[in-house]
Amino acid sequence: GVLGGISTGRPDAIILLGVIGFLLTFGLIAGRFACGWICPFGLLQGLLYKIPSPKIKVPAQWRDAKYAVLLIFVVLLPLTLRTVPGAGGDPWFCKAICPSGTLTAGIPLVLHDGGDTFQTGFLFSWKIVVLLLILLWSVASKRPFCRVLCPLGAFWGLAGKVSVFRMRVDSSCIQCNKCRSVCPVDIAVYMEPNSTECIRCGRCIDVCPVRAIHHDIRKRT
Repeated sequence: GVLGGISTGRPDAIILLGVIGFLLTFGLIAGRFACGWICPFGLLQGLLYKIPSPKIKVPAQWRDAKYAVLLIFVVLLPLTLRTVPGAGGDPWFCKAICPSGTLTAGIPLVLHDGGDTFQTGFLFSWKIVVLLLILLWSVASKRPFCRVLCPLGAFWGLAGKVSVFRMRVDSSCIQCNKCRSVCPVDIAVYMEPNSTECIRCGRCIDVCPVRAIHHDIRKRT
């Protein structure tokens, strides 16, 4: 297991621990800041949503699905289902779902390789279907992958509840909902300034007519 690997100094276990530590530290500092400012797949979804089409709201209850994805594909399956006995857990989310990985790594590698090394089969075809469905969904809904399926967003969102870098809404807020109209993840920031969904993009700050919304730093108590 991972803990056993760490105790024996196994490189893959040490690397995994380092990655988890980095992601947790980033989340505790800035929550889902990276989702709003760094993630290229989030940017792509935002651009696709600008395409004129009928728009569909993502039901609020669907947002909890990403926590199930985090638990099942990032925690439980790697711990229990291993393709190589005794090895570290397989990255099942990357293998079976991740559309960003398919678009930015899987497809370019297969095209560059030309079939010389990489053998595509059912799993690759499945991931292409998942990618296409999510891209089509992104035309109709605001960032559906970020809001419904992304386990990293779920992880950072939970950390964001206690993060240092936060959102603040002053009492001068008039609850006009202009913040929600521009929010990429469809939240009213005045209702829950530090929602696990908030990606700290700052668009709500720009449109607030009374300048009631701010980026803020958690103060020590």
